[in-house]
Amino acid sequence: MFFTPIALPLGTAPPTENGQLQPIALTPECKQVVALHCSKHMDSDWETLGCLQIKSPGCRAKLNQEAIFVFSDYRLIYHFVEACGQDIKSLGCGRIEIGPESPKEERDHLSVKSQGKTIHCLRTHIEKLRETCAKQVLRVAELQSDDYHLDLPLYYACREDRERLCPSVESGGGLVYVCLDNNKYNPLMSKECRSMITERQQLRALDYFVDFRLAKACAADLKKAGCGATDRSRSDATVSRMMLCLEAVEKPHFSVEANQVIKPGQLDAACKDEMLKLRQEMLDDYRLSPNLISHCQTTIERHCASKKHGRGTMLHCLAHLIRSYTSERPPIECEKAVYELVKLTNVEENVILDPVIDRACHNILREKCAGLENAGHSALFECLSENQYHPSMTSSCRRHLLELLYFVTRDLTLDDHLHRACAEDSLKLCGFPKATLSEYNSADAQLLTCLYNHRRTVGTASSPSTPVLSEACNVQVMRIVHIRASAVSLDPRVFQVCLSDLSQCPEEDDFEEEDEDVEDSGDSDTRESTPSKHGEPLKTHRKGSTGLACLQERLDKLHPECRSAVVQVSAEAQQDASLDKLIMKACAAAASRFCSIVTDSEELLGCLVHYKNDPAMDPECREAVEHLQIVAQKNMQISRLHHHCLSDAQKYCNREMSRGTAAVIVCLSELLTVREPPESKGAPQEVALPSPQTSVLSPACYKELVSQLYDRSESINLDPELAQACITDQKQFCSNVAPGAGRVIECLREHRAQLSLECHSKLFKRDELEALENRAGYTLLNACQQMINVHCAPVLVRLQELGDELTEQTGHNALVECLTGAMTRENTRHGFDPICRRHLWDMLDLRSRDYRLDPVLQSVCRSDISKFCLAEARATLKSPYEQNGPVLHCLKRHFVEQKQTDQMLNAKCYARVRLLITWENAAHHLDPVLAGTCKTDILKNCPHKLRTRDKEDEEDMDDNVRECLLESLKKDKLQSAECRREVVLMIREAQSDLHIDPLLHEACAVEIEPGRGRQMACLLRVMNRPDAVDTLGPLCFKQLSKRMELWNYVAKYQQPDSLSDFIAQVNSSRSRNYILMGLFLFFSCIFFIGLCCGRVTKRVPIDVKTK
Repeated sequence: MFFTPIALPLGTAPPTENGQLQPIALTPECKQVVALHCSKHMDSDWETLGCLQIKSPGCRAKLNQEAIFVFSDYRLIYHFVEACGQDIKSLGCGRIEIGPESPKEERDHLSVKSQGKTIHCLRTHIEKLRETCAKQVLRVAELQSDDYHLDLPLYYACREDRERLCPSVESGGGLVYVCLDNNKYNPLMSKECRSMITERQQLRALDYFVDFRLAKACAADLKKAGCGATDRSRSDATVSRMMLCLEAVEKPHFSVEANQVIKPGQLDAACKDEMLKLRQEMLDDYRLSPNLISHCQTTIERHCASKKHGRGTMLHCLAHLIRSYTSERPPIECEKAVYELVKLTNVEENVILDPVIDRACHNILREKCAGLENAGHSALFECLSENQYHPSMTSSCRRHLLELLYFVTRDLTLDDHLHRACAEDSLKLCGFPKATLSEYNSADAQLLTCLYNHRRTVGTASSPSTPVLSEACNVQVMRIVHIRASAVSLDPRVFQVCLSDLSQCPEEDDFEEEDEDVEDSGDSDTRESTPSKHGEPLKTHRKGSTGLACLQERLDKLHPECRSAVVQVSAEAQQDASLDKLIMKACAAAASRFCSIVTDSEELLGCLVHYKNDPAMDPECREAVEHLQIVAQKNMQISRLHHHCLSDAQKYCNREMSRGTAAVIVCLSELLTVREPPESKGAPQEVALPSPQTSVLSPACYKELVSQLYDRSESINLDPELAQACITDQKQFCSNVAPGAGRVIECLREHRAQLSLECHSKLFKRDELEALENRAGYTLLNACQQMINVHCAPVLVRLQELGDELTEQTGHNALVECLTGAMTRENTRHGFDPICRRHLWDMLDLRSRDYRLDPVLQSVCRSDISKFCLAEARATLKSPYEQNGPVLHCLKRHFVEQKQTDQMLNAKCYARVRLLITWENAAHHLDPVLAGTCKTDILKNCPHKLRTRDKEDEEDMDDNVRECLLESLKKDKLQSAECRREVVLMIREAQSDLHIDPLLHEACAVEIEPGRGRQMACLLRVMNRPDAVDTLGPLCFKQLSKRMELWNYVAKYQQPDSLSDFIAQVNSSRSRNYILMGLFLFFSCIFFIGLCCGRVTKRVPIDVKTK
């Protein structure tokens, strides 16, 4: 049974008038207690009283009366003068020269109150006392803990406060102390009393027996846990040791002997209540933490002097300095002392014990965390941590929360849920053998990283080779990892190695220094009034990136260790975008709106990128997503390309890997267009004709590369090579165009002819890639998404199934072929999207200028280009950007060939060229040679036929210019000889194939296989029949008659290819008689000149001739 300790120390009897000490006169009731418990002190010396544990009320009352007298004079305390005499002298705490042998006048001069001040003086300097004296002082405080009357300095300072604040509280059992402690910050308490209460609380930090109720309530738990102060030594009885020991009981802890995790136990309810009260007092007043006073005094005086008298403000002031990287940081000893206070108070277990948090976070606690006050196990702390970016979160609340999270994220034992869930995984997977938590040791800050590396992902399961976390631990690890990502200071991997680099960045979450709403501590004479700012909303970042974002922007300038840490953290954010602070803050609503069906965290970024330019996307989220994309371009280890293309990059682009992801993408993309020697024997081997073929990249790498090229084409900020090459051009032509949605790149394309050589050539490279792999073009897929879903969904599925296998029949450019087909087919063109149509015509316009942008033409016409157009191909390949369509123009000249087989195109090439000519006839600007040579004539003769660009979204492109040129040729209005030649070639093309002439084809289409002039020959044969009008129909007969007239007219411009062609052309000419007469006169002149002038050579003898 626990007996109330007597409130009387080891001591001596009161002195008599002659100075001799007399034995105490024990009452009969007390003698029985002495006989039972202290029989060896039956001589009734005053040492007996220190042995007693009194239960009897009568005896206890008697001895308490005597104890008050004993504590009035330190000389009466047994061995006190002997233990503390030297300290009393050195500190000037009393006059020990006056003793029993001193004159009566001097002894009478010493009042009870003045002599009690000696003990008080020693207590205030306890950190300077010798160990023996300190033990005596603490022992006295222990024995005074039952009744506040025994602590005379406190009694005299608090008599009136007790009557005013605790009138109904009876003395004994430490109840008056408890009442005074609870009213420490009551404005009605006097300054002197508050000071004495604080002094006694400081003694408790050195010896928990000073707190009578705490020692009594937790005695059994301490004994059971095996960490009681058995020898009553100063180190064993400290509050810090006692608290850590008892906290370990309720948490999993490791047993070295058993090499296993011991499950949590339970403390007695009374002990838990006392512990809770003790934690709150320590959080309220930093002076109750001896190590904090010892190691942080300089920092406090320099940076936190104004926080000395606020409830809980000193802890947060120091914590703010510790997690800051732009101001002077406290010494490591001070940081450890602050960490020790956080660990001792276990503030995350019940965060409202922290007065600063309770005040600053009142609104969000009431709104988002209501009902969790009694949930325990850090429920409130987790609620605040998970709602850092909620609208109710104030800047003050988040700031102070981050100050606590700085320590929690470095010691996972401070997070109760994670500690309970991951204790066994920490031991099994990460080798974390901590013998006991009752010893103060900073936990391994890298433990969370180890646990995170064993996390579960979608579809993974534990195996002997790759063990993963338990389900419960995985949930808690991901929770704390997301919290750690909210500020760079919370991640020790980055913060510790990047402090010097962070000093170059603005302070993260640069909140204004707000005044605290400090409760009155009574020290109004030393404390300035501080207004409250509870309603202050969460501030946005000031201009200039902060924290991790700043480090990411300066990645190339960081020192190696810091760069490596930033790369690691950034790579994790690429896998799980919610680990990025900017994404967490800006994209919560967007993730719910667009990506609610996404279950895998690794797919979240891809979803946000997909909806990045959606009109409903928040601008802040769009910027955050692009920031992640830009960061991924700086280092390949950050990008998803590292996972899918590492082996390909090492094989083909090893040099570029050190230059970043953007350089690797450029290198790998060049492999998509493989160059082979031309087939022509006469072609020099250094000239290569592009030939699309199966990619040398692995399927997974090819797929990821296409995704990267698509992202790159969306914003010039994601293409540093193009951005650098076009920086001047962008300022000149596109300064008012906002980046994103492909706008800047499209602007540069519109000013293509005016760009600098470097910019133009880089832009052409991008066009060439998008022509080869249509899925790499953002503008195409964005403008034509609806039409792709309607007309080309099977093509898209087939491309995904084929991977990187490229064939002539199903090339990666099949998407554009499908869309252009749907745009021109009779049954689908009327409902075709005008925006997509405009973009397709722009692509066709560009493709007509350079055959390198037409993969199908390159493939099917490769042999014909080598055979007929090698010179043009050479000139084109040497150019860094598009030419004026010389190769296609060359192929068109051979397209009209119908007589000489060796000059004719092969069937596939013929079909492709015919298709291109058909599109040219639908829009004259798709023939760059015609548009260039006839520009003046078109402006002069056909200005009313031209359509502006904004009218090109109509169903049919403008063929009126073509008809106008034909009429102008017929009327001899074309001034340029080059233009006349091009128009004649256009007519010959139409004469070669009915499909090429859109008007004639629409009027005269018949069921005859097209190509090689077969349908046209049939129609001409029918025209010679008497019933031609009835057979062909009025419309076809009329249109064909017009065309025949035109053909007859332009025949004079056609050049004969042989003697028979020449004879036929002369015979059919309207000037045939003039030509024949001219030829007759020419030969007649030669004849008559010969007759008149004789022979030219001289005569030679016959023998000479014979010889």
